[in-house]
Amino acid sequence: MPGSDSRDTMINASPHETVLSKASIAWNLTRLEQVGETGEAWIFKGEGENRQPLALFIFKPDVTGPLRRAGPLLEFYEGDGALRVHGYTSDALCTEWVEGPTLEEPARSGRDSEATAAIATLAGLLHTPRPNPPAGLIPLRDYLQPLFEADVRLWPDTARDLYARSVGIAYGAFDRPAPEVPLHGMLIHSNIVLALRGWVAREGIGLLGDPAYDLAPSFLAPAGEVKLAANPVRINAMTDAYATRLNLPRKRILAWAAVHAAFSACREVDKGRSINWHLAVLPNLLAVYDAA
Repeated sequence: MPGSDSRDTMINASPHETVLSKASIAWNLTRLEQVGETGEAWIFKGEGENRQPLALFIFKPDVTGPLRRAGPLLEFYEGDGALRVHGYTSDALCTEWVEGPTLEEPARSGRDSEATAAIATLAGLLHTPRPNPPAGLIPLRDYLQPLFEADVRLWPDTARDLYARSVGIAYGAFDRPAPEVPLHGMLIHSNIVLALRGWVAREGIGLLGDPAYDLAPSFLAPAGEVKLAANPVRINAMTDAYATRLNLPRKRILAWAAVHAAFSACREVDKGRSINWHLAVLPNLLAVYDAA
């Protein structure tokens, strides 16, 4: 019987296939094709109305991460410096499809100052005051808690003073009140892509805290460019550009840059990974911080 076969198909469908079917109906998606997979989601490319190219993320069951919070955060930005949202549920996220180069391209090809300027511009757009911030943003102090709880014995003996200094700077930064705004949390070169309307940020973490922290991850990027990221001249140039364009204190920008580098190192250490990359950059971040 046709009806029975249809019910059997629905019963035997995998959870992500069921979500995919519902999403395609809810958002009028056609020509869906799986183009990737991450630890958090299956990624599809499809078309919406008027053949508009769209990206669809189907979240993996029982996997939590920033992608699940991306819908409300990107909706909050209204496409101003970030991906436009087509729709989202607790199981899926649909955004515009953007396939231009990432901001790593100019940074790796001798045009790092252009990349820095683009990040500053995006931060200014994302931090523009807007009503109704999304619920569920993670307070910055809570997000950085692993830094304060880290086992310094996992760090190399010669680097433990770097960890201690960074923790002290973090406490100092939290002791000095600053405006709290919704933060993207992942404004790094690889997460910023060129759309027809210019550079836009992809999905972020969704934090609430000091706007200067949103700049911190960029000091460790692009990934693998050790000579670039560890160069004090570059660190100073980035800090000057951010401070001038966003009217933020240099010292505070550098404080969060050092704190983030140590925080990122703690997460890598917990996973048993090397932190040589972080240990090449963090001492110079601290040196420039001291001189600021």
